[in-house]
Amino acid sequence: MKQLNGSYLSIGAGENQIPLIRAAKLRGLKVIAVDTNPMAPGLNECDIKILESTHEYRKILHAMSKVPLPYKLLGVGSRSFGKAVFTVSYLAEKLKLRGNPRESTNLFLDKEKCKQTVSKYGIPVPAAVNTNLPVKTKDKKLDIVFPIIAKPKSGSGKKGITVLESEVELKKFTKLKSNDSFLLEAYTTGDEVTVLGFVINKRFYLISITDKITTGVPEFIEIVHIAPSAHIDMAGELKMICQSIVTATKLKTGPFVAEFKITKNGECILMEAAPEVGGEYLADQLLPNHYGYDYFKDLLSVTIGEKTRPEFLKQSKNGCNHSAIVFTLPGPKQKKMGEMVPFTPKPFESVFFTKQLVETGVNLEKREGNHKRTSVMGMSTKQSIPAKEWLESILNRLEP
Repeated sequence: MKQLNGSYLSIGAGENQIPLIRAAKLRGLKVIAVDTNPMAPGLNECDIKILESTHEYRKILHAMSKVPLPYKLLGVGSRSFGKAVFTVSYLAEKLKLRGNPRESTNLFLDKEKCKQTVSKYGIPVPAAVNTNLPVKTKDKKLDIVFPIIAKPKSGSGKKGITVLESEVELKKFTKLKSNDSFLLEAYTTGDEVTVLGFVINKRFYLISITDKITTGVPEFIEIVHIAPSAHIDMAGELKMICQSIVTATKLKTGPFVAEFKITKNGECILMEAAPEVGGEYLADQLLPNHYGYDYFKDLLSVTIGEKTRPEFLKQSKNGCNHSAIVFTLPGPKQKKMGEMVPFTPKPFESVFFTKQLVETGVNLEKREGNHKRTSVMGMSTKQSIPAKEWLESILNRLEP
């Protein structure tokens, strides 16, 4: 691996940022890290520290003007999401580094505008529900098919999603909530998949397709991600749609993640997309342990402009039939977090990752969406067994 003479700017230094920081250090780069938390674990592995919020892009730029740089700054990147991604775009533009236009990343912060933009390119998205409700008469009902989904135009982690089952619930919701801050969409049924890839010089490169299982209505909490996907045959179509999203939003360079629902008719409906690495332990746990793929090595190469052509992952590195990231939820009567119970794998199974997500003793009652999840594990099986059967076995063994 060729060693580099230069420096790299990491927007964030939390635990999730460490794989990118280490990828840069492995190549010999000096790392400048930005984080508002002086105790952020990634700061211990960096050469220069800037204590600032990752959202304060102008303050970061000002701080960079005072940083002594004996080595040329080669790139900027982040493992974070939302406004931190906009910060990366802003700094890339101002520091003349590779990245996405600010207008593009800003577009993804508004789900409604992003949806309108991509739909103009023929990309299938959930149908919008008209919020201009007419006055109800005795003989006239609203021409809306229920259930419908209300979700915040900004945000993440499945927080704030509401399922409206009737006209009464819809009218009550619109009285309590501002239509300016929520999207109302038709409920889409189908299998869920997550697509990871990179954008390099405006071209989309597909890396992986994994299947996602949620709790469904009403909270849609993500509980399982599994490789390989049962919809691997849809790779070509998904790649084409992602390229259309890249074109529509004018992305240029960086990571990309998208979520789709695949209907019974084989139509791919775009649910979410972002110029981000994405979470759920896919890039840092599932892909390396199932496919032997170093995602962050390629992410570094992409953001510093090295020539790289990521390829679609198909074969397991160690003969595993399936690998999965599995989350646990609190029991129906559980109010506080207890100690994480160790999982005992069966023959042909292996556990490659475990983590308690909520500290012992923390109150669980007010947590929403994905923040309700209490622990996570990564596991694989070499047993020749259908994925659905294997996951049912695991979830049954994990029940509190």
